[in-house]
Amino acid sequence: MVARGWLTHEQVVTALAAQQSARSGKIGDWFEKLGFATEQQVTSALGLQWGCPVASAPDAAAIAPVGRIPLGIMEAFQMIPLHFVSTTNTLYIAFGERVDHAALYTIEKVLDCRTRPCVRERKGIAAQLDQMRQQPRPHEVEFGPMYDYTEIGRVSASYIARLGADDARIGRVGQFIWLRLRAQASHTDLLFRLGVEPPSVQNVLSPPPPVKLISAFPAALP
Repeated sequence: MVARGWLTHEQVVTALAAQQSARSGKIGDWFEKLGFATEQQVTSALGLQWGCPVASAPDAAAIAPVGRIPLGIMEAFQMIPLHFVSTTNTLYIAFGERVDHAALYTIEKVLDCRTRPCVRERKGIAAQLDQMRQQPRPHEVEFGPMYDYTEIGRVSASYIARLGADDARIGRVGQFIWLRLRAQASHTDLLFRLGVEPPSVQNVLSPPPPVKLISAFPAALP
């Protein structure tokens, strides 16, 4: 932002001092609070930092049903699905803060599509998430905090049997384990919010046959 003439070195030092004194907030927030930069400038800088385009408003009609990501995950990462291109099977996801590539990896595996990140104004993302909270999400069930993977496996197997699921995809997304169950033309998302320092996973989530379980765990869990 300094190189582009949006901020001076003195303004950066002042914002850093204010952030350190308050011991809270992101540096971009302080640029805005102190009147040194607009939210649009901060968002553009994030786009440059992460090498991502700056996005416009989401196209709700173009992301259903493939872009249905559990609300808990979207809130944790301050992101929303923006647009789905069926010809390339690509889902564009807008982030309001930090682009998380581990989350994108898991979303790709669970939704069976490609993902591409972009950035959008943080306030716009927050407003969109607030609207989503007011809408019914009957196909999402959240549990937690949970500390016992054996219990997670028991709950998962119970839902698999109850729904008659013929396909299951699972992945770790930050503090969540996300299990998507498909039965015929519908799906159900189970979201397990993990407690602090849960035990290591030892295949306790493998459902009984003939369900096909596709793991979306990154090589190195965060």
